[in-house]
Amino acid sequence: MKRSRACLLLLALLCAFFFLGCSAAKTEPEADTDPVVARYRDTEIRQSLVDYEKKNQSALSGGKEVRDRDAVDQLLVNLIMLDEAERLGLSVTQEEVDAEFAAQRKNYEEFPEVRAYIDEYCKSAGITLDGYYAAIQDQLPRVILRQKLRNELGREYCAEHGLEFTKVNPPEDMQRYVENYLEGLLDTYRADITYCK
Repeated sequence: MKRSRACLLLLALLCAFFFLGCSAAKTEPEADTDPVVARYRDTEIRQSLVDYEKKNQSALSGGKEVRDRDAVDQLLVNLIMLDEAERLGLSVTQEEVDAEFAAQRKNYEEFPEVRAYIDEYCKSAGITLDGYYAAIQDQLPRVILRQKLRNELGREYCAEHGLEFTKVNPPEDMQRYVENYLEGLLDTYRADITYCK
């Protein structure tokens, strides 16, 4: 339980980076200094957001260098996952958002290591704890929806292959299937993607 909450916390932190990157890009006084590098339907992805995503991916991979294109593709997949989840009839309730938000706050209050991590993040990002929580609350519906998509794909795979679906230590074959499916979304939605660089 503690480990899955920590994973959700990390995911929420990455979404906060995403949110802050979007905010920074939108408030930049000169749009020329933050060019659009890709579009998914009506959503623009700017270079500042790609830079944030590269930092996130590098941190998750233990400092491995991340190419711009890989970061752009991950941002595109994150956007496409929302449409794919809706296509499959998945949705998020306000009760689910409220419960996860309460769990995030509880983790901060109960676990010193979580508190230290969040406090350090807020300091380095130049935001208050309230600003952090506002970003988390804003992003949680999308975070939860993407996780529901992953879970649904995993359940379908397990049902088709006679495996037991579990969120804790899931079967490796299932994990590979889900990752391959998500990577394939770039091809599936290729007509809705424009690379500008």
